[in-house]
Amino acid sequence: MLQVNGLHVFYGAIQALNDVSLEVNQGEIVSIIGSNGAGKSTLLRTISGLIRPRSGSITFEGKDLVGVSPDKIVRLGISQSPEGRRIFTNMSVKENLQLGAFSRTDGDIADDMEKALNRFPRVRERLKQSAGTMSGGELQMLAICRALMSRPHLLLLDEPSMGLAPNLVTEIFAIIKDLNDGGTTILLVEQNAHRALEVANRAYVLETGNMVMTGPGQELLTDPKVKEFYLGG
Repeated sequence: MLQVNGLHVFYGAIQALNDVSLEVNQGEIVSIIGSNGAGKSTLLRTISGLIRPRSGSITFEGKDLVGVSPDKIVRLGISQSPEGRRIFTNMSVKENLQLGAFSRTDGDIADDMEKALNRFPRVRERLKQSAGTMSGGELQMLAICRALMSRPHLLLLDEPSMGLAPNLVTEIFAIIKDLNDGGTTILLVEQNAHRALEVANRAYVLETGNMVMTGPGQELLTDPKVKEFYLGG
């Protein structure tokens, strides 16, 4: 579904990604783990068209994405729930969800909102209130719900558990697994390496802009290097 080859990304003179390659097959959860500053969010932002690589290729369902605008990438079937949620806090919860469907012209938007709200009952309870009044966990659920409103073929999740209490982290990862079981392909960036590897079909380890390891999620969970550096020994 997604193929990234030889990606080089710079911020000015500083190289953020160095010859990065990965692939995501339809129906998978693929996780990317790594420490702060490894380049994980940069990779997702590059796939989404928010950053243009200096070299390398990105293809999605056979289409070249390099140079394609972010709004057109959404229309092609990629949607992102960004790091930090990026909710429009001065708008209502319902308005945020409606904005998630901005690229659509079909008549199924109301039905899809209903399906999304069935997965996120706490979001349903707060449809009419200002998004800025929601808790951190509720905001994360809204961000994922909003991303689903574009009806993506591939969902990019950037640090969905960041700043959440342990019980909410468990809930968010149960939702991620449920979405995948329902047919949504997911590329997950997550600093909680243990959780990310538990749900992943395959995973990649990114260190200072370089892909240094890849394999099935369960294998990486038991890899000595991964355990030492990312799973607390």
